Amino acid sequence: MTVARYRIPDEPRPSGLIRYAVDPMWPLLALMLGGNGIGLAWFGFNSHALGSATSRREWVYIASSLLGCVLLMLAIRFGVHRGWLEGSMVAYAALAYAALKLSIGYALYTSQSRSAEIINHFGGRLRNGAVGLLLCFIVARSVLDPLALPGLLSVVLK
Repeated sequence: MTVARYRIPDEPRPSGLIRYAVDPMWPLLALMLGGNGIGLAWFGFNSHALGSATSRREWVYIASSLLGCVLLMLAIRFGVHRGWLEGSMVAYAALAYAALKLSIGYALYTSQSRSAEIINHFGGRLRNGAVGLLLCFIVARSVLDPLALPGLLSVVLK
């Protein structure tokens, strides 16, 4: 005989990695300071660790950030090739990268905040992400910056 279990739709289901989960503010700061690659990877890991009820949506956000950066790069290159963008207009168009990365990062933050707050409310503990942020910042600045990544990969990860 099976017993139906009542489940609240927005209830997080923490994984065995819950001890490594952090407040979503830290991955957002990593995205801002360390770059898109490190920040999105941390958001993905944190989503799994928190057992976020909206984890599918968060993975769609992550994929849309990566795909959006690629599409923006192609659009800007197309505009330069056609002569629609010249000189300083290219630099202004490149601000769209930062706007896209930050807006999706904020959407990820708000999505994960719900699960993190429920876990905190019911006595769960989230780690302090300051050490992880420092490591992300050091890794991004010392390892990723000197690398000569191809144009597409550079735009997506930085």
